[in-house]
Amino acid sequence: MDKTLIAVAMLSGIASLSVHAEQHPLKLASDHHVLDRVSLIENEGVQCGVDASHSFCDTVTVKFSDGAYQRERTDQRQTVLVLDSGMNLHSVLRYRSRIRAHLVYDPQSNTFVESDPEVAISRLGQKLLSELDTFVDPNTQQPAFLPSAWLRDLALAYGRAAPGDMQDHRTQISHFSHGSKVLGYLTQHNPDAEFVLIDTASFLPFLQHKDVICRQDNATLSDYMKVAAGSLQQDVIERYEVEYVNYSGGFTRSHVHQAWNSNGCEGSLSNAQAKSLLNTLDPVYQQLFDSPNVLGIQAGKRHATSGEDALDVKDYAHRIRVQPYTTEAVNTDISHTGETGWEAVYKDFKAEFAGHDHIDMYVNFGYGRVNYFNQNSTPKMTSDVFGMQYAADWALLASSWAAPIVTSLAIDTQTKLYNETPGAVFDPARLKTKLLPDRCGSAAREYRRVSGIDGFIRAGDNTCRIQDPLKYRADQLNSQGYLAN
Repeated sequence: MDKTLIAVAMLSGIASLSVHAEQHPLKLASDHHVLDRVSLIENEGVQCGVDASHSFCDTVTVKFSDGAYQRERTDQRQTVLVLDSGMNLHSVLRYRSRIRAHLVYDPQSNTFVESDPEVAISRLGQKLLSELDTFVDPNTQQPAFLPSAWLRDLALAYGRAAPGDMQDHRTQISHFSHGSKVLGYLTQHNPDAEFVLIDTASFLPFLQHKDVICRQDNATLSDYMKVAAGSLQQDVIERYEVEYVNYSGGFTRSHVHQAWNSNGCEGSLSNAQAKSLLNTLDPVYQQLFDSPNVLGIQAGKRHATSGEDALDVKDYAHRIRVQPYTTEAVNTDISHTGETGWEAVYKDFKAEFAGHDHIDMYVNFGYGRVNYFNQNSTPKMTSDVFGMQYAADWALLASSWAAPIVTSLAIDTQTKLYNETPGAVFDPARLKTKLLPDRCGSAAREYRRVSGIDGFIRAGDNTCRIQDPLKYRADQLNSQGYLAN
């Protein structure tokens, strides 16, 4: 998606959410903070795009190690491992206090090690983003979360004052990225969650282990990936007590062929050989999606096959593979966990569910595939890259954006279990069953003759795959009343 489109949508207010957040006890303090910082920008006459002489326009380099994780800001039962790339602005500044670690893969040791990413930004940007990250309720002196939906006036003032902050001042790389969109959704919709990050741009084993790939040495690469899996288990999942994995990515046979060509390997690589090399990643996937105390949410792939997508079609016990669908402007009648109302959606929007065999859950984005303005009453929402604006999304429907919705749904569901059941513990198998009940084994009578519906039911083992969590705003941002009507 073109980042400019998001900026236009956000700044113009075309795609807006009708919320009345003033009912939340923090809203007044938030308004005061925004007003004070907007006044500061205006009174100081900060206009870095016109005159960079003001000290607020100075470029400062901020490192991850300059900040610190603040345990008191999070619920340690909501620890999410996010595998993605381009997350530096979020991890270094905007949400630093909730980031436990930012890790990279070291191809020399085949382990995941701590890194120290940095961001070059205006002094104004450093001040504003750090203040939002470490905001304290003036009434209680307790750490507090300010949602992006409350901060639009500050975003506009900041954008006018320091337009160059849309990209890193030194690298000139845009802060808007795949990872900023994924992590931005998770941080905003789960105000109490804490995060462990793995930069997937550092984990490219088929490219990094060139000699092994060119030799087609499955045994050595398998040994490397077993070490990586052990590190993932010990240095990441167990060390940080991860409960949830959000992986908006994955590896296919095509990645092996691409690496073969990029590495300039001699000779040819058959599909069978490429699949064998791909399968060496199975131990890593097992840690992500089969660990005893972790629920893994992964962006699913339509029309997945055992040849091209061997890791996508495997049955990992604690994995949920997700895909988006859209009913565009139509509001569904789907029940909270999908037991009823799904048949009408399947019938009326059947093309949305093509290639469904290896998809565990579908979530409704509620806006058009072509015309993003064609929305139902609860479309998917998004925040801008600075976590200061909140609006209906303008993005192509992709499973990458569906995964954080389901991760947020899982956290919200588990949190309610904790609240409703004294002594409840995190059980990924139980949570997966609660998210995907097996009560959709037959269609309602009037839909039993719909073409393909029986096959859809069988492929899903009777689970309720077609859901609409956004219809119920099923995430902690809404459950905690930040956007209460």
